[in-house]
Amino acid sequence: MRIGIDIGGTKILVGVVDEMGSIIHKIKIPTDAKNSYIYVRDDIVNTVDGVLKTCGLHKKDIERIGIAAAGQIDKKTHYIMFSPNLGWHNVPLKQDFEKIFGIETFIENDVNAATYGEWKFGLNSIPDDVVGVFVGTGIGGGLIINRKLYRGYTNVGGELGHVTVNPYGYKCSCGNRGCLEAYCGGSYIVGRVRDKIKSGYRGRIWDIIGGNVDMLQTGHIEDAYISGDEFCVYAWREVIEYMGAAMASIANLINPEVIVLGGGVVYGTRYFVDDIRAVMEKRAMSASIRGLKIEKAKLGEDSAILGAVFTEA
Repeated sequence: MRIGIDIGGTKILVGVVDEMGSIIHKIKIPTDAKNSYIYVRDDIVNTVDGVLKTCGLHKKDIERIGIAAAGQIDKKTHYIMFSPNLGWHNVPLKQDFEKIFGIETFIENDVNAATYGEWKFGLNSIPDDVVGVFVGTGIGGGLIINRKLYRGYTNVGGELGHVTVNPYGYKCSCGNRGCLEAYCGGSYIVGRVRDKIKSGYRGRIWDIIGGNVDMLQTGHIEDAYISGDEFCVYAWREVIEYMGAAMASIANLINPEVIVLGGGVVYGTRYFVDDIRAVMEKRAMSASIRGLKIEKAKLGEDSAILGAVFTEA
């Protein structure tokens, strides 16, 4: 048996996984990110203890603990160098877990882990080259090349959300301008439309959300775009065009067999995948997309814990 843990900014998922990739039991708890690293770490430790007890397992029954965490992982020390959602800097989570549980522990970036999980367990076959693009609050990417997770020279490769698509564009939270995330990340899209509404705009989007700007989601913006809302037509077309252009660039650069799309924006909209595929096909070089499959991620929240417990160091 293995323990998989996915640490996000709002929730922590802990699961017991067998050697075939079946999740035997899992539990979700909120992330108390306002508290210190030690506090959150101890929350996770207590949850793991509870899951083991529920399943009638002991530490000696666990072969490996795999942890997926949002942030940059140091290649040599395996410290989490920086996790913006958690406010962590240089934390020794791997070492702490190995000391507490006496079990080999592996730390992986959450989107890398999710891409690996989808590649190994979500696709109908196991292709050689896959790109994972997860469009949620922000945008994360994962690369599998020649059946191996590609992490880059300093272990922080695959930051597709921070590829510059317009050097004079929107400001991104990373400090750069014109990142793909700043154009197509869910929080940025919603933020632009919310600001427009708060400035007095009253198109069809106002009726779709019933005047409650706090409930606004990307699915509402897509619905307003379909219904002809003037501002949402502009805003959503921009998203589709930039995301499709980025997909074309990925295809031209890497020439993968499959691009897996996941995340809240993908799951929460109806035509997003089809619309960006059309832009990609218009912009990419024909040889780069010959035979290319675009797949929606199938494993949902399970992908990261599966990837974390099975990915190779």
